Amino acid sequence: MNNRLIYYLGLCFFAVLLLFPRTDVQAEENKGSATFIYGDREVTVAGLKRAWGFTPLIKYDGKTILFNTGGKEEILKHNFQVLGIEPKDLDAVVISHEHWEMYEAIGFIVEENNKIPIYTTDVVIQLLREKNPAWEANLRSVSRFVQFTPSIYFQNLRSGRRRGGPHGIDEVHIILKTDRGLVIFQGCGHPQILHIVKKSKSYTGVDKVHLVAGGTRLLRPGTRVYIEDSGENVSPPQKNYYSDEYYDQLMIDLKKEGVEYVMPTHCTQEPAESFFRKSFGDKYIRQTLGMTLTFPID
Repeated sequence: MNNRLIYYLGLCFFAVLLLFPRTDVQAEENKGSATFIYGDREVTVAGLKRAWGFTPLIKYDGKTILFNTGGKEEILKHNFQVLGIEPKDLDAVVISHEHWEMYEAIGFIVEENNKIPIYTTDVVIQLLREKNPAWEANLRSVSRFVQFTPSIYFQNLRSGRRRGGPHGIDEVHIILKTDRGLVIFQGCGHPQILHIVKKSKSYTGVDKVHLVAGGTRLLRPGTRVYIEDSGENVSPPQKNYYSDEYYDQLMIDLKKEGVEYVMPTHCTQEPAESFFRKSFGDKYIRQTLGMTLTFPID
């Protein structure tokens, strides 16, 4: 076989690779996961401890991001150890908003990973400055919209007026671009789930929403939540009551916005849970503590 023939065969081989790339490799590269390492849902991994909050460990686009830290440092540290997670392996922390169950355990992370960037609202930045001035170099403000990687975004939205005060609550959400649409993680959902979905689509220019996961602020008034592991006795606000008609319309509107899967969790109670289950059927996901969700969902 002469050199010219070998040369042309090589060109043909590379042309085939360009025209027909390996779809299995592409799919694997676009996969992500969220492991729920701290929160108030039932435990499905032995040894984990519950506490009020919502903290997924998100892996996507080559990055590992901790979304919120929880409020109890000793429980966060314990659950990291049970799951074999090392703070030094984190690329960033995102804190959704100023409520204690979202940021109070940050000290454990910074102690083990002292250069880690912390993306959050200006209100939380001020709280962390007061907590420890040495963390100043770690703090990153999300004033509106931050592109962390080509496929990872942090979005800050404001909720309505806070009871007894003139200002709303700023809340940061994580948005991931996937081949099947957006994957949105929200903390408590103060700006309301439908508004978060609409703004996420508007900012990114993506019409479909593959998954929305996190708190919804759809709580049952007049109840208290006691968590034995943490000793917390939490009382949801009295004013978060909505009619059945409201829930029915919310489910319709979410589907109109192209939401495929939902995982309502922290700050979500009955009857809201039942409406999500009934409306989304097998595309309603019940979050548990310790579970790992891989997305896009097959």
